Amino acid sequence: MTYGDSVVFFSWYHQDPGHEELQTGAGEARSARYNVGDLWPSAFFDGSYRAPQEQDTSRFYYLFSGMVDQARSQPTVLEMTLDTADTRIDSTQANIRVRITPTDSAVNRMNTLMLVTVIYEDSAPYYSQLQGDSSYARFCVRRVLGDTWGIPLHLRFGEDFDTLLTTPLGDWNRARLGAAVFVQDTTSMHVLQSVVKRKFED
Repeated sequence: MTYGDSVVFFSWYHQDPGHEELQTGAGEARSARYNVGDLWPSAFFDGSYRAPQEQDTSRFYYLFSGMVDQARSQPTVLEMTLDTADTRIDSTQANIRVRITPTDSAVNRMNTLMLVTVIYEDSAPYYSQLQGDSSYARFCVRRVLGDTWGIPLHLRFGEDFDTLLTTPLGDWNRARLGAAVFVQDTTSMHVLQSVVKRKFED
């Protein structure tokens, strides 16, 4: 989520329920990259450090509000937008136009940046053996454009970056599809900025 000139990137990992509708090799690789442990859910702020492992939802606000405020206070070295006209889905594919404006010359020295574009379904159904009925996984990743980690990105201060990304649509619920796009330094795991298209079809 983007707040003015700073960024809060907040990610949950839930234990894989073991259903093929949700389980993917790429998802397992990303979990391993972040060293997701045995306590669930695991929360990460800014892609780089783990939030307290807390199961009691009534305590979430008190535990996380300070972390969110701290992340919001951090300056960023770039700004991102999604072009509203070009960021859309048609009958066969998703189109996402990303514009990035570097705001600090520090980006010139960042050689391990990735542009990560995630197509997600905001509520994906799967059959729960425990409940004997359908359950829903919130914000289920359906595809990461490029490879598992995104697309290599080289930015220069004073030069705007503009690209149109496309990907075929799978057998997903179009009414629930959205996109999250962020720039991540893969050395530190620090997320420099992010932007979201909450739903393609409102």
